Order: sequence, then C-alpha cells, then structure tokens
Amino acid sequence: MTQAETTVGAVPQRGTAVVVGALLAGLALSISLARSGLAVTVIERAMEKRNGGTGLRLWGGMGESVQRRDGSGPRVPTIASIASAGVPGPEGWATVLRRLSAAAADEPGISIHYEIEVAQIGQDADSAWATDTTGTVHAADILLGADGHRSLVRRSVDPEHPDATYAGYAIWTGKAPYDAAPGWQEGYNYMNMITLPNGDGAMIVGETQTNDEPRRYFWQWYDPTSDDYLREAGAVVGKVSRYSLVNENIAGSKYDDIRRRAAHWPAPWDDIVRHSVERHNVIATPIAEYVPRRLARGRIAIIGDAAHVPSPMTGAGFDTGLGDAETLGELTSHGVIGEQGRKVLRAYEKQRLRTAQRMVRSGQGFGQNLLEGTNN
Repeated sequence: MTQAETTVGAVPQRGTAVVVGALLAGLALSISLARSGLAVTVIERAMEKRNGGTGLRLWGGMGESVQRRDGSGPRVPTIASIASAGVPGPEGWATVLRRLSAAAADEPGISIHYEIEVAQIGQDADSAWATDTTGTVHAADILLGADGHRSLVRRSVDPEHPDATYAGYAIWTGKAPYDAAPGWQEGYNYMNMITLPNGDGAMIVGETQTNDEPRRYFWQWYDPTSDDYLREAGAVVGKVSRYSLVNENIAGSKYDDIRRRAAHWPAPWDDIVRHSVERHNVIATPIAEYVPRRLARGRIAIIGDAAHVPSPMTGAGFDTGLGDAETLGELTSHGVIGEQGRKVLRAYEKQRLRTAQRMVRSGQGFGQNLLEGTNN
C-alpha cells in the first residue's frame, strides 16, 4: 500500500486530520479545523466542479468575524458568514458550496483531493485512516466523516446502526427564473409554505437574490404520493433511500403526472413548478432520516448528514452541521496528538449528540403528519 501525504508543509504541533467529504459540511469542518492549527487533508469522491441541490435556509451569518484560534493573522469571517455572504435567508446550495470552496482554497492548512473513492476506514491506538480504491492510505491523528446520509465512515462509528431509513415520502426540487412568475413577491430572501390540495402534500417556494446571481425562485415539493414510482425506479429499496433521480432520469410519465397535479395548485406555484417540469430540470430525492446513537468512536467521528439526517422541513440540517464543525474547531484548538485526539472526540459527542437527536426527531413529526394527510 502507498502511504499518502497527509499534511501541508511541516507537521503542525497541534496534529493532523483527514476529512472524508468535501461538500458543505466537509468544507465547513475543514476551515474550522485549519483555523485551530491542524493540517487537514480532505478527500472527496465527486469532481471538483459540481452543481446540485436547490435551496437552503441559512439562519445565521450576518457578517460577523472572529479571531483565528491558532492566533495567526487578522480576524476572519465566521463560517456561517462565509456561507451566507452576510445575508441570512434562502440561498442556492451550489452558491453556498462555491463560497465555502473558495474559503477552503484560501486556507494554507487545507489540502483537498477530488475523485478519490474511499474503500475502507480504520484506526489503531496512534492514528486513523481511510484507504482509497487504489490502495493509498490517508492517515492522520483523527478522521472525520462528512460523507453524507449514506456515510461509509458512520459504519465505523456505529456498525450496529449504519443506515439512514427511508421516511416514506420524497422531496422534489427545482429552480425557475424570476420572469416565470414576475411580481409575485417584492423583496428578496423570501420563502413561503402551503398545503397542497387533493392530498398532494406540501410545498415551499422561495425567492432569493445574491450579489453574483440573478433573482430566481426555488421550489420544494414534499410529496407523499410517489412511493410506488420511487421503488420502481430503484431510488428506494426496502427501507433504504439509495439515490436521487435527476432531470432526464425521471420518467416522462412522471413529469406528465406532476404537470397534471400542478394544474390544480394555486398560482404562482403552478407556473414556477411547470417551468422546471417542462424543461425536465427537476431532482427527486427520497427522504431519509437518521437519529444517531453516537457520534464518535476512538479517533473517528461524524458530522453533518453523516451524523444526523433530518427531514429538510426542519430547515436546521445545514446549521446543525455548522454547529458540529465549530464545536470540533474549538475542541481541537489544543491539539489532537496522542490520547488528546480520542479525548477531543469524546467531548464532541457529549456536546453535540442530544442536539442532533432532537433536531432529527422534530422533523419526524412533520413526515408522519404528511403521510397521515394523504391517507385521510
């Protein structure tokens, strides 16, 4: 096996970390750890340039700044302020990813490697590591999983409770330009939710505008009616949500079904959805939920969707992941070498586990009500 380089420059006095996953939670975590003086290696199986998702609700980040925990340099924006660009509210997933990617690229203590697929996770008394599919070993003092709701790292943290569970409904998402329903809502960073007629579920439409993108809408349809279709398409198998269906991977007959349903929805919701449907520019994601029993084991821990998978209706998944990242940054500021690494991750689990459990359970009530409304 080949031992990968896991540090940037000389080995820092405070230690090293491997982060598995370079999407929102992984990038936020990497920035937080680097600000505490750790050398951070990030490995991600996807390509560097990536679009996806639609809207997030950002609750914090109004331009605040903080002193770096490693004591170097001037004050820096909080990670929440980086994500929001100082304007909390609805925001595009891809926009937030670009902001965090740019901030991570500016951190000298972070090295990010794309298109690397992890095959195995391991640890011993002195280190933790991820072995990729080429046999290369990425080792450090601690290893942190930010690899999403189908996390491989989670299997090393709680092997008896490894999988998120399909919640019984889906979220369909899309975007539309402002001229798809002009004049609907003046102002920006606005969102609203309605209950749809005929047992079709619920929908959120949001409007947002940032400095670098034109004004646009995003929509999220919480759909309790498509279980059979999701299973036929292979997106759900048994109790496991396997993957999202994207654009042309969604059957034409299903687009026709959504178009027929939308004809009974109130304006401007119907126009906004129809714009995406007519262009086959839609993502369908079977909702998965995961209530964690633990967040750490030895030198390995999980954060974000790897640690807690809520219904998107909570609007708290991203911010809870930021809280995970900030907590780990604070705890690792005194180092992770030797026994200190295990001590830090035990403290992280103690501080964050109940918060994660409460957040996921709050969304489970929404899902139950949604499904019951369909059956009535």
